[in-house]
Amino acid sequence: MFIKELVKKNKGYDKTFVYHQLVESYRTEKGPRQRRLLDLGKLNIPKSQWKNLANRIEEIVSGQTSLINQDPEIEALAQHYASMLIHKRLKEQETATEKQESDYQVVNVNSIKTHRARSIGAEYISFIGLQKLGLPKLLKNLGFKEEEIKLIELLIIGRMVQPASEYATVRWAKELSAIDELLDISLNTLSHSRLYRLSDKLLKHKKELEEGLVQRERDLFNLQEKIILYDLTNTYFESSQTSEIKKRGRSKEKRTDQPLVTLGLVLDEDGFPKQSHLFPGNISEPGTLEKILDEIGSEQRKLIILDAGVATAQNILLIKERGHDYLVVSRSHPDFEIKEEDFVKLRHNQQHLVEAMMHQDGDELYLYCRSKLKKKKEQSIFEFHRMRFEAELKNASESLHKKRGTKSYPKVLERIGRIKERHAKVAYFYDIEVKEEKGKVTEINWKLKDQQKLDERFSGSYYLRTNRLDLSDSEIFNLYISLTDVEDSFRSMKSELGLRPNFHQKDDRIEGHIFITVLAYHVLITLQKYLHREDVYMRWSTIRQLLQVQQRVTTELHTKDGKAIYIRQTTEPESFHYIVAKALGVKAKPLGIKKQIF
Repeated sequence: MFIKELVKKNKGYDKTFVYHQLVESYRTEKGPRQRRLLDLGKLNIPKSQWKNLANRIEEIVSGQTSLINQDPEIEALAQHYASMLIHKRLKEQETATEKQESDYQVVNVNSIKTHRARSIGAEYISFIGLQKLGLPKLLKNLGFKEEEIKLIELLIIGRMVQPASEYATVRWAKELSAIDELLDISLNTLSHSRLYRLSDKLLKHKKELEEGLVQRERDLFNLQEKIILYDLTNTYFESSQTSEIKKRGRSKEKRTDQPLVTLGLVLDEDGFPKQSHLFPGNISEPGTLEKILDEIGSEQRKLIILDAGVATAQNILLIKERGHDYLVVSRSHPDFEIKEEDFVKLRHNQQHLVEAMMHQDGDELYLYCRSKLKKKKEQSIFEFHRMRFEAELKNASESLHKKRGTKSYPKVLERIGRIKERHAKVAYFYDIEVKEEKGKVTEINWKLKDQQKLDERFSGSYYLRTNRLDLSDSEIFNLYISLTDVEDSFRSMKSELGLRPNFHQKDDRIEGHIFITVLAYHVLITLQKYLHREDVYMRWSTIRQLLQVQQRVTTELHTKDGKAIYIRQTTEPESFHYIVAKALGVKAKPLGIKKQIF
């Protein structure tokens, strides 16, 4: 083996590019020839060291021990390139079948080493989910090339297995995962810029991709799609810059220090995504519904379930005009008599017991619900904010009597305004009196007002409202509870699929990042539905963790006659791998065995 230097110059440019290759000579009938073994990139070591490096690579690959002490830099480079060469040779081998002929060798047990351990279990199951959804075929029909399809699969699988930015995904794919073997693709030249460009291209086909996936899920699971769940969330950015969609608004994660975007998600009653829409971070939630209804259409009458934030009187009228039914959290309290004897007990789960009373008002049903658990939670929230609110008012009052405290009437009013803004949940229930003389504040007093309204607000009660008169109290309650599926989807996207944090600056890159997360969620919910058939009800984070113990490893052995054998194979499945494989109808052990003898 030896190292060869090549100099390349692109036509029309003066700049030259230097790179190096590991080459070996061999004899043929027509004379000696050379073949390239490995691209080394550009070496930054003296030319006098090239031969030492080539010799050391050859020693490592063939399992020989070096007779001289190598320079640490040369040794590190040699180990790195030898590993790459072994991996390259193994990839070029045909995968052995499950049933193989016996191959007995006399080996030195003390020579056995294991290298290049890469995760494969979670990647494999995510890959199977993509195939079940038919995404590769869908992309091909949209004009994507084969290599582009494989890189898009890498992007989505990466978001499921190691959620991160596109930049970090490249590192995961190259250094932590066997995704290259699974997809049969070379990642030597992969860059985050390439993934960005693919993200841009994906976004151009967003509508066709979502429609294609919805149809495939409909066929796979015989979905009825008679109920539509709609809700919104927002996510923040690690950037103070704003744009057309990055806007400062009310953050549901309390990240008012950063700009936001708003994601609207439409699900059916089985939890499958139907639509996703991106809105500016400061958009009014009720104003987003019309766009959703436009895409739902009015061919089939559906029950639209909304939370209070979207359920304005105008939106309820809009739903009726489009020929659909509604079930919403009422934004106002209807005036009817509460009778204790009319309450029935409804159970959400083992710990959560809800009492409910039904009332019909014309062509609408109201279900008044109250929960001791919800009441306890709401009162705890109120007490937390009350203590903080009163403590800040007390500090403002005490500063009036300090030497350098804020006393100016306009400044004190401004300070109180900021305090009320920070604790808006409780500030509404307080009367605050500010006394002043000659432009200086002399006293600040506060007290609770309208205890009855306060008790009602944090009573753990709410009203559900629907125009479906055929529904029972338990059906209304259970349908509303299904809205938590949307909230669970948002949680999954944020915590399990890398929706946040988002470091992008350009709007199209922001949309692309979020759309990849939505695509990953399609795969996730598909896998979970298959697992439900085997009574496996786990969050994806738990499933992923259990799957990731399965690795792809290279084992090195040295024979009695001086040969070095390298075997690339997958570790044996554990019990959970068999359960998942059975649910999906696939083998529990991905890929096969590859063997190379030097």
